[in-house]
Amino acid sequence: MDSKHKVSPERFRHLSKLIQIATKTADWPALKRYDLQLRELLISHKPYLKDPKLAPEIQRAKAVHACAFTALEKATCELKQEMSKVNDQQERAMAYQLAMTMELTQ
Repeated sequence: MDSKHKVSPERFRHLSKLIQIATKTADWPALKRYDLQLRELLISHKPYLKDPKLAPEIQRAKAVHACAFTALEKATCELKQEMSKVNDQQERAMAYQLAMTMELTQ
């Protein structure tokens, strides 16, 4: 195996850190980019992933990724709730406007 194509533990560490930062700042587009980079890293370097030097960093990356996924799910749920609330308010405002219009025309 050619060592120049081997993936380093530092690469996983770096991506884990970037994923943590994107999660903390709710930078979802950046999180998507880092998720894709992590996936590519795992897929393209599959033969090297059994390296004992990588195991702790891969586990850390998986844990950070799981936390990011949970945070994204929570943010998505909160956004859906907010959108539902806004939609309800819009419907009430339209009903009020319609009632006022009907009252004025009578």
